[in-house]
Amino acid sequence: MKWSEVEFDKKLAEDLGAYLGVSPILGALILQRGYSDLLRAKMYMRPKLADLDDPFRVKNLRTAVLRIIEAIEKNENILVFGDYDVDGITSTTLLVCILRHFGISPSYFVPRRMEEGYGLSEAALERALSNGKPNLMIALDCGTNAVEAVKYIRERGIDLIVVDHHQAKDVFVDDHILINPHVHNISATPWRQLCTVGLVFKLAHGLIKEMRLRNDPRSWDINLKDYLDLVSLGTVADLVPLVDENRIMARYGIKRLKSTRRTGIQALIQASGIALGEDITPIDISFKLGPRINASGRLADASLPLDMLLGDDFTTCYRAACELNDINKERQEIERGVLEDAIKQVEAEHLDDYPCIVVYDSSWHPGVVGIIAGKLSREYHKPVIVFGEVDEGYTKGSGRSVQGIDLVECLGNCGEILGSWGGHPMAVGVSVKDGFIPEFRKRINDTIHAKYGTDIDFTPSISINLTLDASDVCLELLDELELMHPYGEGNREPIFALKNIVLNKPVEVFGAAQNYRFQIPLGDSGWISAVAWKGGDRLPPVNKPIDLAVKLGWNRWNKRKTPQATLIDWRESQV
Repeated sequence: MKWSEVEFDKKLAEDLGAYLGVSPILGALILQRGYSDLLRAKMYMRPKLADLDDPFRVKNLRTAVLRIIEAIEKNENILVFGDYDVDGITSTTLLVCILRHFGISPSYFVPRRMEEGYGLSEAALERALSNGKPNLMIALDCGTNAVEAVKYIRERGIDLIVVDHHQAKDVFVDDHILINPHVHNISATPWRQLCTVGLVFKLAHGLIKEMRLRNDPRSWDINLKDYLDLVSLGTVADLVPLVDENRIMARYGIKRLKSTRRTGIQALIQASGIALGEDITPIDISFKLGPRINASGRLADASLPLDMLLGDDFTTCYRAACELNDINKERQEIERGVLEDAIKQVEAEHLDDYPCIVVYDSSWHPGVVGIIAGKLSREYHKPVIVFGEVDEGYTKGSGRSVQGIDLVECLGNCGEILGSWGGHPMAVGVSVKDGFIPEFRKRINDTIHAKYGTDIDFTPSISINLTLDASDVCLELLDELELMHPYGEGNREPIFALKNIVLNKPVEVFGAAQNYRFQIPLGDSGWISAVAWKGGDRLPPVNKPIDLAVKLGWNRWNKRKTPQATLIDWRESQV
């Protein structure tokens, strides 16, 4: 694994740290994230909800607010149509709660992935509208590219608002209200990278502001901060960059999760093995809470977690959360089998020789192909697209990329063999005509070669933020690093190098020889406990100088916190 050190202006880092009242180490880390401007650096270090921008600066948001107010005043029928992932479920929950507060009892709907596919499909719309035609439909986390579906909805006399953050193949607005910062080509805004639940929070903020101007007494009874628990769930789980407004909302929302009053989230937290009142971290969202919500949408019916989040009876909500546990275990079992098959296919056909790995088996469950793509991408350090079942003449798949390779742009060059496709640079959904996977594999790889060159270096590498002296590792540094939370996409946890470290005790292997723990000597400062995950096949030596690449922080367990280093990699010290 290659190590590369981040370059930065050391004098500027010292000055920035002095201005902010923190160490030069933290000053350097903030500078490396692009916050050289003193005001922005201060906002990064101490974000405030008051820093959120005026919601009405979001294009079309005021128009959407006025249409919703009209529906409230006329007591119209509203249908909220959400996607089946965490972002879609939390978006739907948030909007339904806000509308209920203003006296509307909206119907709500999420598609059944296995039967109806993604978004505003014909099958999903047919079921959604089977109980009657609403006056207003609000589509969340889908709809940007649904040209035919929008036409279908509008032809039936239904007004439509779309709130979405997916990139558009072609910009079109056909007699409906579209809120999507990626479509309207607005680049330098603090809400550019919001996922849908963040945009719905802005929509709710705008609605409350306008209703207060109209002296509606109900608008004063809402504490919008109470909805940040939902925003943090959707934001972290959807892997959007934790910068600007995403960072503000996620930071305050994660704190809100710890003391949430939302019965459904309380039940989910407890069923996930987290004690109420414990600190919630982005890792908890990514690996415990989010997967349980997603599992239902992948394998069953996403209305289960939606009803749970909207529920107020703990027994009912906990029963639903336990059912989500069972579904998640089933998902994990299916996933293990598919991953094993996919790795065999990659190795048997030498697919890792290509810049983009494309694997396919019609027996693979479509609900897990995205997860498998992500795991394979991390394993081989390349873009990966995994295809599963064939439906109506098209093979459906999901892809995950690596930094620097925009899969959405690459798919755009694959032409007429594609069915539906879209997503983000790092994650895509795509369908290909049945029988055309080999041709697709050729085209996507030819496109990557043409766009990025034939000598792309996919060697895994570690970006070292700073090399520390042993004396730098102290409790004060760990406290300062807390100011950088939450970590995630766009705000990665810093990695430090500790050089010429000599371990004086052997490491202790645990967990089926995959993990190990040890102590890092810090000279006169004593030592710090360290843990390495899934590295038991390559143990660091004792009594020999080595360099360590580590993350540093507080380990919180059982209401205690202790200093801990997490090992990322080690190498023999360079002479």
